[in-house]
Formats: sequence, C-alpha cells, structure tokens
Amino acid sequence: MKEFNIVQLIKKQNIEDLEPLVFVYGTENLLKKQFVDILKNKTDKQVHILWGDEISLDDLNDVFSSGSLFSKGNVGIILESDSFLDKINKKDLERFKGILERVEKSNDQIVFITDKDKIPTKEPYKTIKDKATIVVSGKLTPKAFLISLKKKIESAGKRIDEETLKYLSKKLNYNLQYAKQEVEKLLLYTEGKDEILKKDIDRVVVPKVEENIFSFITAFFSKDKKSLNMLKNLISTGHHPFEIQSLILSYANKVLVLYSAKEKGKSTEEAFNEAGIKHPAQKGTFKKILSHYKKDDVINLIKELYQLEISQKVYFEDIEKKLEEFLIKRVS
Repeated sequence: MKEFNIVQLIKKQNIEDLEPLVFVYGTENLLKKQFVDILKNKTDKQVHILWGDEISLDDLNDVFSSGSLFSKGNVGIILESDSFLDKINKKDLERFKGILERVEKSNDQIVFITDKDKIPTKEPYKTIKDKATIVVSGKLTPKAFLISLKKKIESAGKRIDEETLKYLSKKLNYNLQYAKQEVEKLLLYTEGKDEILKKDIDRVVVPKVEENIFSFITAFFSKDKKSLNMLKNLISTGHHPFEIQSLILSYANKVLVLYSAKEKGKSTEEAFNEAGIKHPAQKGTFKKILSHYKKDDVINLIKELYQLEISQKVYFEDIEKKLEEFLIKRVS
C-alpha cells in the first residue's frame, strides 16, 4: 500500500505512481476535484465517471468486463463512492473482491472518491486499504494555506506583504475552495497594480461565513432570496450540492406526506406523526413550508429536482452551476 498527500500528486502530477486501485478520502473537495481533472487529462485510458448512489456491482463489472476499443484500458472514477461501498454486504463481498482482482491483473484502474475523514476498518474498506494507493485530501494547515495563497498571488505578477497575506487568510477563514473564487475577484480588481493592499481586500473580498444547512432549508422553502448567498457559503465550506439537493427532496417528500394525511381527514398532529416529524422546531418549520407551498407546488418541485439530477449526472453539466440556476428560478 502506497500513501500520498493529494497536494503532492497535484504538484507532481505523477499518476503513473498510482496502483490499479486508488482510494481518495478527506474533506478538501477542491483538491479532490483538481486530482480527478489531472487524472482525466493525463491518463491514456478510457475514463468512466460513475456515481456511487447510482451504480451496482453489475454496473461496475460491466465497465471492466471488456477491453477498451480506443485506449489502453479503462478507468472507473466513482464519485461519492461511500454510497456504493456502504451497500456492499457479506453476500456481495466476494464478488466485489473478484472485480478488484481482475482490475489489478489488467491495464484498468478503479478510483474511489469519498468524503470520509478517515478510512473505516470494516469491509469492503479493509480490502481496498490493503490493495490500493491511499490518497489523503485533508484540509491545509494555516501555514500551507498561506503558502498556497501567496504562490497564487505571486504567479499573477503581484506582491503582498506578510501582514496583509495573514489578514486575507483570516478573512477567507483558511477555506481553499472559497479562496479560489475570492482571490480571482481580487486579482481582477487589482489588475494593473503591482501590489495588493489591505484596502483592496476590504473592497472586494467577502468574509467567509459558516452557514447552517437547516437555516438554508428554511430560507429556501420561504422563497427568501438570501438563500442564494447561503447556498454559496454552504458549498464553499464543504457541503456537496448533492447533499443539499437530497435534503430539499427529503423535506419535499415529507410535505407530500403531510398533505396526503390531511386529505384523509387526519389531524395536524396525526399528519406529523405519519411523516415522522416530532420535534417542536421541526413542526414549526413544516407549518411555514405548508403556508408557502401548495401540494401541486411540491410535486413540481420534486419533478424539477429529478430533472436537475439528470442534467448533472447524465449530461455531466456543471453541478454547482445547475443547482444555483435551480435555486434562482425557485426563489425569484
């Protein structure tokens, strides 16, 4: 078993050092995205992008059951692979191991991308850990964040003194994904200037705010336009768009249960029990949702969520952009 820090791999782009099985874990999503982009661009194999919540063992087997016509092999990149791996039971384990062994003996490669902050000790993770190259995508230390930020600014031909750099880092809350968008804005604003000053940062950079996902849900179902900025904050702090979409769908489904129960003549409390809504704060939230959404509105919302997922997973459209467009349409 080899183990790499994802920053090293991104810097050196030495994908030839990777085993046929690769397991990427950690909470720094931007680095994982950069790693996947490098893998797709540098490999001479045919790349298959798969989603853990949609594939089965049969699907995985099909990818590697035949050779590739136009390349030297197949690479299966399984995004959100936790959903797939956590479904593998004792009955499936031997078949799963057989697929891994076949890949190891061929020119193929499987890359598991997960959001876990550590590797579970149970199967099938135990088997993968024994066989795979392990890639750790952890949050950068404050020192590493400062170095990364300074390199980005200097590569654009600008200077920044140490105190101003620290000030910028604190304003960005040492969040790499958020820093990417804010620093690009800052560089554009200071075009034509040799040095970035504190006053430039204050005029352009929005301080990083940790957002609560349940506050976002309340704002979304209240059709509050503030939910758009809340969404951006959630994504920048590591909440995946699919996690957010799944929560919206869960709430919408519960609202449908409430409407169905009421149509059957059940009381509000009986309807809450049927939908599994027990906490007083939750009840208050769903009462507000019912005041903003009629039954037909909820049904249309669910349909739009499924269409959104199709555009993201089937047609590979930009995940974050499509969710943002969906939200703008819903709260406008």
